[in-house]
Amino acid sequence: MNILSKLFRLPLKLGFFKKITVHIIIVTLFTGVAITAATAYQFRRDIYRLEYDSAYLVYAATINYLAGHYHGRGEYVQRSIDFVLRQKFLRLDYDGEHDISHRPTHIVIYDDLGRILYEYRDSDDIKPAGPVDPETLPAVPVLEHQPFSSVIEVIGPISEDGRAPGSILIQIPTTIRLQVTQLLSRSLLIMLLVLTATIVMSILFTRQVLAPIRALTSATRAAHRGDPYQSVPVVTDDEIGELTDTFNEMTLSVNRRMDFMHRMQEWTVRIGRQLDTQRLFEALGEMFERMSMADSYRLYLQNPDTDKLEVRLEYGGEDLPKPEEDDLARMALQERWTMYLKAGGIPDNEPVDVLELAIPLLSGKHRVGVIRIGRKSDRSLYDEDTLTILQTLAQHASVAIDNANLYERLAAQERMAQEMTLARQIQQSMLPRTAPEIAGYAIVGGSAPALEVGGDYFDYVSRDGQCYMLIGDVSGKGVPAALIMSIVRALIHTYLEFETSPSRVLCNVNRNISADLDPEMFVTMSHLQLDPAHNRLLVARAGHEPVMIVHENGDVENLAPRGTALGMLEVTDFDEMLEETSCDLRENDTVLLYTDGITEAQNIEQEEFGYDRLEALVKDHMHLSVNDLYDTIISALRHFTEGVSQSDDITLVILRRLKSKDA
Repeated sequence: MNILSKLFRLPLKLGFFKKITVHIIIVTLFTGVAITAATAYQFRRDIYRLEYDSAYLVYAATINYLAGHYHGRGEYVQRSIDFVLRQKFLRLDYDGEHDISHRPTHIVIYDDLGRILYEYRDSDDIKPAGPVDPETLPAVPVLEHQPFSSVIEVIGPISEDGRAPGSILIQIPTTIRLQVTQLLSRSLLIMLLVLTATIVMSILFTRQVLAPIRALTSATRAAHRGDPYQSVPVVTDDEIGELTDTFNEMTLSVNRRMDFMHRMQEWTVRIGRQLDTQRLFEALGEMFERMSMADSYRLYLQNPDTDKLEVRLEYGGEDLPKPEEDDLARMALQERWTMYLKAGGIPDNEPVDVLELAIPLLSGKHRVGVIRIGRKSDRSLYDEDTLTILQTLAQHASVAIDNANLYERLAAQERMAQEMTLARQIQQSMLPRTAPEIAGYAIVGGSAPALEVGGDYFDYVSRDGQCYMLIGDVSGKGVPAALIMSIVRALIHTYLEFETSPSRVLCNVNRNISADLDPEMFVTMSHLQLDPAHNRLLVARAGHEPVMIVHENGDVENLAPRGTALGMLEVTDFDEMLEETSCDLRENDTVLLYTDGITEAQNIEQEEFGYDRLEALVKDHMHLSVNDLYDTIISALRHFTEGVSQSDDITLVILRRLKSKDA
């Protein structure tokens, strides 16, 4: 059994085609050996049975003659027996085609005391017999053939009733050994011929059957190398054909999602830079029309004074309910949840069999309005991917409308003073108010701009059990820096819907904003992926400050994978330079993300706070909680820069893996 299991495990390292072929050969070999062995065994038994039957017939004929001879004579007459055995017994009086091969070559007659009464030898080469122990003479006939002997030996009484006394030993020539050898040789030859034919047929069969799988494998490898536009012809109606059809559907879905994603990024950048409300509304209408393929849409904004919905943009309105009768839009805004219209005009919040939909436009707790989308031009149902993308676009539209509204209010008032205040509100609305709760970890973060609004940014995003932490710094300050950071934030949140790799997210963000940044502007950023289940940290760094990790024993580790700032290099050069690094977090490890507003802060003597002072401060206060450690660092920084106005934005994020008893 152990040999069989090893034999069947042998092909596991081979290719799939070779595995199938080898398994067929192994099964055929075992089946052929089993059938051949069973057949040969049965034929061998038949050969022995026939030879024994023939030998017994010779024995029976001999004792019949001897018994009849003895009854007529009262004794065994050697001369008469010799004449019969040599001249008449089992011999024909004419020449024929038949050859009697079972004539005895040696006959010995023993009396009851084991003495020889008569002996017949067909050749002088046969060794004469001697007397035997009468106890060894059997009472019934016994046939015996030695494996490597060419004779069958029969010994038994001449007459079982004793009227013809004595026993007889007869040796008869046999071809059992030759027949068995020929049988095995022919069986082996037939088995080899069958096995050879099976191997040839299995190779041809597996080549034909596995051709679609090879095509699938080739297409999958091409998709893995970055060419997702793959399609494999469906040539069978079996499970392989079903698998091929599923692969084609998968690649089609992936291609469509990627196409949607790229188009969505283009729209995100376009609407994020638009601060004129009318142009923004027109861009939003065009965006939702193209992304939904609907023949009608309507943009409602909520009047902040009356809380009523007002139509700001409409296309194909005749196919939608009148604004005052649009219950689906009002339900979506009231419930703060996307509402779907199904067959029969039934509203529901489950995205199944969707004909029309209404998506609320929300900015934090503030209700901006509703985007109402009618039926698709081809009257088909909305699929899940399209619904997800439309809702993501609605989130970006909410922020863009809120930003445009805030900016217009800014223009209506004293522009310079109000610009900074409102921009600060925009920026603060983008920053997280609370840190995510992660089992076994504690997180705290905050940012303080040098002016009313700054270019620093930090964020947390939770997806599929992973926590993504980001910190960034736009060159310059004020509204331009804040607007660039708002676009970067929107792109990051969008790409994290589809990507998990920090480096790929940064590459995609850089590809979208590099062409739109002024030559003197750039963005530094660190992107961390925390896997709480495995306590593993993955880091990509686009020219930002190194990630500081302080261990419980006081050792300090700096993660500084290669990378340059967003917008600094050509896209291909940026992609080639950016790399990722990872580390495992031990209990009580403390991770610091910070901007250069901390390390480059100067005191009244123009001395910088510096990295060494920050490192020593963290090491000396590792016993504090992350919140107290954050307050200690900010307090020490304020004390150090006392008497000097803040010259740069200050942002700090602290992550700590808790000890098991504290988790």
